[in-house]
Amino acid sequence: MGDRYLTDLAHVVRAAGLSVVETAGWETRARGSGGYDGDRPWCVVWHHTASSTTPENDVNYIIHGCPDAPVANLYLARDGTVYVCAAGACNHAGKGGPASFMRGTVPTDQMNTHAIGVEAANAGTGERWPAEQIDAYFALSLALSAAYGFDVGDVITHGGPDGWAPDRKIDPATAAAVEGEWRPEAVTSAGTWSLLDIRAELELRAQHATEDDMLYLATLADGTVCVVGSAIRPVSGDEIAPGGPYAGLPRFVPDPASYWHAWLRAGVDEYSQRVGM
Repeated sequence: MGDRYLTDLAHVVRAAGLSVVETAGWETRARGSGGYDGDRPWCVVWHHTASSTTPENDVNYIIHGCPDAPVANLYLARDGTVYVCAAGACNHAGKGGPASFMRGTVPTDQMNTHAIGVEAANAGTGERWPAEQIDAYFALSLALSAAYGFDVGDVITHGGPDGWAPDRKIDPATAAAVEGEWRPEAVTSAGTWSLLDIRAELELRAQHATEDDMLYLATLADGTVCVVGSAIRPVSGDEIAPGGPYAGLPRFVPDPASYWHAWLRAGVDEYSQRVGM
């Protein structure tokens, strides 16, 4: 049984500037194997729901209705809102693989215990993918990689020739229905998005993200308040007081047991050593 639950998941998503809905009980929800082991999760799996219904119906199916529930950690609505469904490992990927990432190779049929699963609302048969949903998908994936310490390109599609389950899944699809400036190539007759195109766009958006777009405050367990952006550094009381340069930033308190907290703590310690604080 894995003992690591991503209880800071809602904070991570909000810090990316996305609208968040927290479902009741998500902090302790998981598949039968429980949370994640060791340094997992290692990646994000991009899915579509294969449904044309409301967020409420989709989310109810994800966390209650499906016999294998929960079947996703996160649900991405058509307007870009993210529903947080489960902090532990979920039954979203099924049989497939293997697949290699920065931290190692996920063995055959073991993706559920190694990945964060995102289900994006779309029928996958030509329904439009609004630009705001596409932008949210990329912002969400980048936030997850930053928070949990894997590469921005450590994502995989559910279907397609480079995906986890190429012989039985097509998601996400269809490429021709994607709206906005980014347009993926279709790599199957069903219109599955090119994984290479997804990874290239993630790299591009990570490079173009500015510090001002990503600044927020995090309060650590010892009371240290740090500003997080392209770097992590502690801030003074004057800087976060009314009228200070960081007074208006959103503030989050990460779970002290989470990887995110350890990552922030390491960044503060490194900064403090470098400047002699």
